[in-house]
Amino acid sequence: MKLIDDEELKDIELQKESPVIVAGIPVKTPSPKKKVDRRRSGGCCKCVCKCLVFTILVAFLLTTFAFCYLYSWLNNVVDDFTVDTPKRFPVVEMSETELDKVLDRVDSFFDSIVDGETHINDLVLKEDEINGFIGHSDFLRGNLMVTLHEDLIVESFSLPMDKLGLGKRYFVGSDYLELKDKGEYGNDGGSLLEMKVETEAKHEDWFDGPLMFLQLQYLIKKSKEDAGQTIMELFLEKGSFFGQEASDEFVKERVNLLESLYEPENAEDLEEILEVVNGIERVSIEEGKLVVKAQHDRSA
Repeated sequence: MKLIDDEELKDIELQKESPVIVAGIPVKTPSPKKKVDRRRSGGCCKCVCKCLVFTILVAFLLTTFAFCYLYSWLNNVVDDFTVDTPKRFPVVEMSETELDKVLDRVDSFFDSIVDGETHINDLVLKEDEINGFIGHSDFLRGNLMVTLHEDLIVESFSLPMDKLGLGKRYFVGSDYLELKDKGEYGNDGGSLLEMKVETEAKHEDWFDGPLMFLQLQYLIKKSKEDAGQTIMELFLEKGSFFGQEASDEFVKERVNLLESLYEPENAEDLEEILEVVNGIERVSIEEGKLVVKAQHDRSA
């Protein structure tokens, strides 16, 4: 059975330039200027067209098969890592004017640091202000909530998967960032940060434990070789991702996870970041608020 008859093949040959769709990707046919005189080789042209139709058909079938397999695999993943019952969190209502005032306060604080001002009021971000921004997102509204405690930031989430076309399932769980030791961890006086992401779904067929767990040593120090330049370092002390533990070899290598910041192509961005970092004395997480204190003595 022919997929396309000879008359239709002739019509195709005479058509002007048009896009051909191969596995969902538009591919332009050669422009008229680059076309050869096909009238000289009618039999050859028919053969080429048949091959083209066959190739398109095979590509379409392979793409369809791959998509169906991927969709089936993704559905299994979604089933294992999501639940069918959502959670709802309180929504903090803030007007656009109120949110703009918060943004102006943040901009003013960091502009003052960059401008080298000596007397800068602390930047205080309240828990309700953070949740107020969340409440202005159609996707996150009622599905995400942030709470602040002493040295601890907690996020609770219940994200709908139907927004991604994956059915009435919900990615429900929580994560936290905790400051375990403040400038007292390790021989070089770094801080120890701990992060964990857990889901309500048990995902027992995959692995036990949280989706992610990290303990990181965070350091800010002055370089002895580079004219006292500020250096930020972040080292993995312990961690796992989807049940896979970080190897002892990697931990012992002491790889600076922020090393890419110091690549030559990031020099301009790094300069701006360090300017802000040098202007901050302390960032503290307190009950219900986040406090950023400016460094008044820049020579320290």
